[in-house]
Amino acid sequence: MATTDNAAAIGEKPQDVVSASDQLTAYLTARVTFLEQLAANALPTHVLLANFSGDAAWSRYVAGIQQVFDEAGLICPQIDGSTESNMPTVQSGLSITMLGEQQQRTPYKHEHLIWYTYGLPLVGNEVLAQPKDVAQLQPIFQAWKEEIVQQVWPVGSKGLQAEFTRLFGNQQVKSSLNVEKTAGPCAVILLGIHPEKEQLAQKIFLRNFEKLRKNAL
Repeated sequence: MATTDNAAAIGEKPQDVVSASDQLTAYLTARVTFLEQLAANALPTHVLLANFSGDAAWSRYVAGIQQVFDEAGLICPQIDGSTESNMPTVQSGLSITMLGEQQQRTPYKHEHLIWYTYGLPLVGNEVLAQPKDVAQLQPIFQAWKEEIVQQVWPVGSKGLQAEFTRLFGNQQVKSSLNVEKTAGPCAVILLGIHPEKEQLAQKIFLRNFEKLRKNAL
């Protein structure tokens, strides 16, 4: 299983649109890629880093990737890749790909799960200003590993409504969140909860955890 995400014009270069540390930029990018592995019921075994920000950024990017695995309580897989060092760039850029292996999990149809949003749809500087409102990786992985969360469904730049349509088809889904707004680096996640473990999930996710209301059109 291969998943990938990238970031451009976010980092430490003077002409970046969003100013953030290289480590944080790599962390958020790797976090998206890791969550997409969980969505595919897989765990990463290898990480590939494409660095367009110059040699000096490499170690900072690696530290951001390692932070993701530290939060999940996993050993970071081997990180390989390359750096664009021939041409200087005026803005930062990186791409992170993870190769993973499928995990044995109890099969469950998504329509039989109870669905929640976790986190708030945030983008750009909002992510930096409201870090506690970004869906936290550690509880997501804990609940996924224990099969309290049966399905992780990251929400990215297309926003919640696009993912509602993909998941629920013609059902009308109601949420108090802005469903049209981009969620940036998966600041909000859709979680499919095992029906018998809903109360356990409510003890794990203590902030910005909202049950969806669904009605057939």
